[in-house]
Amino acid sequence: MKYPTRKNQNLVFFLILLSSFAFLSSPISNSIDGSIISKQLSGEIKVVTSISIIADWVGEIGEGLFIPTSVVTGGEDPHTFELLGSDIHMIENSDLFIIFGVEGLEPWAEQVLPDNHNLNVLYLATDEMMTIDPVTSDPNPHLWMSPIITKTFVQKITNEVILLDFEHQAEYESNRDDYLSELDDLITMIDNENQFEGLKVVVHHPSFMYLLDLLGIERVGVIEEHEGSEPSAQHIGEIIDTMIAENVSIIITQPQIEEKMIIQIARDTNAKLAKLTPLLGINDISTYIDMIEYNLLALSNPEEVTGEGWIVTAIIIGSSLFIVTIACLVYFRYIKK
Repeated sequence: MKYPTRKNQNLVFFLILLSSFAFLSSPISNSIDGSIISKQLSGEIKVVTSISIIADWVGEIGEGLFIPTSVVTGGEDPHTFELLGSDIHMIENSDLFIIFGVEGLEPWAEQVLPDNHNLNVLYLATDEMMTIDPVTSDPNPHLWMSPIITKTFVQKITNEVILLDFEHQAEYESNRDDYLSELDDLITMIDNENQFEGLKVVVHHPSFMYLLDLLGIERVGVIEEHEGSEPSAQHIGEIIDTMIAENVSIIITQPQIEEKMIIQIARDTNAKLAKLTPLLGINDISTYIDMIEYNLLALSNPEEVTGEGWIVTAIIIGSSLFIVTIACLVYFRYIKK
């Protein structure tokens, strides 16, 4: 048997060493239960989210390690948001793209996903998680309005981030635990809000169902018949009749909603307005927890609908009639003579 010479042995050893170095310096990938495992050995991981609320959760988990980026950055409506070329580029170059994945909630994502089959996407929501809305008879997709459901999302995000960067698993899990503790405090605050138990309201949009259910608030009507469209006069009449019959004293609307029609309904029913938000970026609200606390405060302090608009209108009409009267008197007294 021929044994390799020392020179050949050195060559083999060098080739093995070179191969090992190439293996370790590249991402390690594998697939377990459909999840992509990718260990980043250099630089921060690039996580992109569909809306800023998800980015806030990811930022809590990745605190001190990476900063996520959101496509929808503020109070824009994710239903009607339009992608820019820079948004598509950002998504395509991410290590992880996180969306709720509920049909109709982020329709713009459908422009990106079909052309990027290799994109690493985490879908937070499932059909099973949604509850049929008894007012609209449709599955309600606004799951994030429940801090209880949000805890599930936070755990799913943490698991996926660890697959991307398992060298920092301990830090991610510590950040997760701290944030889950904050969410538990928020849930306790909601549980202690006994003042809302049995309250009946009408809402402009079904965004707040999960939060209102936790508070024991009953919704007896939704003003918006269809997403993004004005309600018919018949529907508005039915809402007013329901509010009077059910003795509803509060209409829940949003700061970003046109108020004229809602104010008129409030005047016709002697109701107050509670302005809640399902999104960040409104009134300097930058975190999920701040958003829920803001909504609780808004519910506790509904706004009176003033009659200032009608007063101004009456003044304008009265002034116009006065001017016309004076003009007529001047004409008949001095000019016509």
